[in-house]
Amino acid sequence: MINQAGSLQLGDSKYTFVATSDSVEEGEMIEVTVGKETLVVARVHGSVHAVDGICSHAYSELVDGELEDHCLYCPLHFACFDIRDGSVVEGPADEPLSVYSVIELDGFIWVKG
Repeated sequence: MINQAGSLQLGDSKYTFVATSDSVEEGEMIEVTVGKETLVVARVHGSVHAVDGICSHAYSELVDGELEDHCLYCPLHFACFDIRDGSVVEGPADEPLSVYSVIELDGFIWVKG
């Protein structure tokens, strides 16, 4: 059920509206805020993913980096994270990014949280 505050309730899970589907094109990413968290939302191979928007190695906004296929590169030290599961693909980072559940429904993108 969608309420007037821009949230979607599915069972015990609350999802927050973050973007329209057409605002996240294939191979592109945007930065959004869910609660107090800064996230990167990106579309890769038709699927939308959401991860922490701040690099786990050194404070840097990942939206300022590059997205190549499923690899999200930090603009500061070029650490690479897999946008699909937050795992570190290439250092210097050694801590993965948190991953957030995403629902794309009727032209809208919702992130759990």
